[in-house]
Amino acid sequence: MARTAIAAEAINSQTTRTPTFTAAIADGHMTINDGSTFLRVRNTDASPKTVTVLIPSTLAGVVAANGGRQHTIPANTGDVTIGPFPPDYTQPSDGRIWWDYSAITGVTVAVLKVERNK
Repeated sequence: MARTAIAAEAINSQTTRTPTFTAAIADGHMTINDGSTFLRVRNTDASPKTVTVLIPSTLAGVVAANGGRQHTIPANTGDVTIGPFPPDYTQPSDGRIWWDYSAITGVTVAVLKVERNK
């Protein structure tokens, strides 16, 4: 299995949205990044999990060789929002942000994008 793309769901002040959560996969996920994209990650497992957002270059003291910026998702109904992501997080090969999971049991993710009102 390869890294899989998740489409971002648009949100704004004129809509009410219940995010669509996707099960985490061992090879990680990716999505288009326009600077207004963020992740919402849930963990229902008894153990905390780590989500690592990969960084293609040095960013705010985090060197890409170290993997990226890590975020802990608490055990038992942990619900964490990560982002939005500046352009520095975008992978130059495909214009997306990539993230990995320390483990996938009980982990789901939704990708949301803030959209300006029309």
